[in-house]
Amino acid sequence: MTPEQIGRYKIIAKIGQGAMGEVYRAHDSVLNREVAVKTITAGRGEDETLRKRFQREAQSAAQLSHPNIVKVFEFGEENEQLFMAMELLEGTELKQAIIQGDLGLARKLDILEKVCEGLAFAHAANIVHRDLKPANIHLGKDGSVKIMDFGLARMGGSDMTRTGMVMGTPHYMSPEQVKGGKADSRSDVFSLGALAYELLTGHKPFEAETMHAVLYKVMQEEPPPARDLIPTLPPVIAQVVERALAKEPTERFADAGQVLAALQRARQAVAAGRGDRSIIDVGRAGVVRPAERSHPSVRSGERSRPGASRSASQSRAGAAGWLPWAVAAIGVVIVAGVGLFVLRGGGGAPAKSGGAGAASGAVQDLASAVVETQVELARRKLEDGEYAEAAQRAERALRLDASNAHAKEILGRANEILASIEKAATEVRAAAGSGDAGRQANALWALMQLDPANALVTEMAPGLGSGFRPRAEEARRQMAASQKKAEDGRAGRLPEFQDGKSLGQQGETAFRAQQYGTAAQRFLEARNRFDRALAR
Repeated sequence: MTPEQIGRYKIIAKIGQGAMGEVYRAHDSVLNREVAVKTITAGRGEDETLRKRFQREAQSAAQLSHPNIVKVFEFGEENEQLFMAMELLEGTELKQAIIQGDLGLARKLDILEKVCEGLAFAHAANIVHRDLKPANIHLGKDGSVKIMDFGLARMGGSDMTRTGMVMGTPHYMSPEQVKGGKADSRSDVFSLGALAYELLTGHKPFEAETMHAVLYKVMQEEPPPARDLIPTLPPVIAQVVERALAKEPTERFADAGQVLAALQRARQAVAAGRGDRSIIDVGRAGVVRPAERSHPSVRSGERSRPGASRSASQSRAGAAGWLPWAVAAIGVVIVAGVGLFVLRGGGGAPAKSGGAGAASGAVQDLASAVVETQVELARRKLEDGEYAEAAQRAERALRLDASNAHAKEILGRANEILASIEKAATEVRAAAGSGDAGRQANALWALMQLDPANALVTEMAPGLGSGFRPRAEEARRQMAASQKKAEDGRAGRLPEFQDGKSLGQQGETAFRAQQYGTAAQRFLEARNRFDRALAR
């Protein structure tokens, strides 16, 4: 039920619902202005930890009088209900603006500069935000940019959030936050880098199918280079983002003030026509670029297939130890246990330890949960024909549980198929060099059966003549059989099934044009899509 008045503020309407409580539009009867009033949800006021967090948000923001930080006017308590009166904002969240995708590069960089300015002011006051993300950046109708929600902020000298507590939002958390370590201004810099990456490219830097995998990527993997997603992005801008996202805190900018200075230098370089040159002292050494996700010869827009992808050994993202991964899982389970993955809105004090044995058992249970997740992902990748990725997932599981039979089975099967693909590809190359057309056709057909989207198949299929027609007809029969199974399995509405139909139509067009090699390739690709739809 909406209250009529809180303190001196007459409630006009409820305008938001957060994890911590409600937000209302209200009228300040003393100063005759409209404000936003944020409260703790009824019944939560007795939680001392939550009360301290709410109070800390108000105290943190109240100390920060800056155009790019939301203003807090009053913090109080009435009838055992905590409330905070703050600046009423009109506009939208940066998160929504990114989804809409209608911001130009200049506007994006203006937003980043203003976020940096506000955050730099906070860092200068020894306040760390700890939950910087697009949802906590407000874009005003007047072009203003304001940082919101300092609910996780750490003020100098405060031990409110102790080492070992995982706080923040997974896609934007720094590696040290994931591990439960101390977060300082450099942790905010990492979150700022993740925010900048998403704003500039439209994609989060660490995306995965599960939160376990997201946290693993935050700690162990480099994001795809921003310019791979947006080739027009000036290299000097990408360079600033790259350094902000360094895994090691010592390799990042020390605070948001340094990020702002680097961003301004980068924009000046772009304006002077030097946007393709590196900025001295901004880049960082030792950056490992992620491996190519598909063979460069694979057709644009085609999903990576086993023969076109890197080998299992090449796809490994480094030797990650089991402990950081298990700690990441702990972060997920802690959040899930209180019903809030994003901890900025609620949560309590860390649970007291039940002793070394209990802690060890908890880590073991969490590790088992992570193993099960990775094994399931590996199985799906194997079914999808993404054998290198399946091997990688299985290897991750085996790092935690070297005796896991399912992971071993998947890894063995994936590596076996990858070896078969490589053997078939080697035979295709040898046959092509021999000048024996029949041998080449046989070898290409064998490779096509295993991996129809392989780069060698794409390259050589168009040159196959009428002698390949029987194999194209066989490929068509295989496709038809898989399509019927998928239809009988009620998979006709799945995207994979529709992809299969499209590829089948392409195959028929090529067959009528007597391009039998290309027709066979398309039919087999369609077969795989139908099989994938059925497996779903």
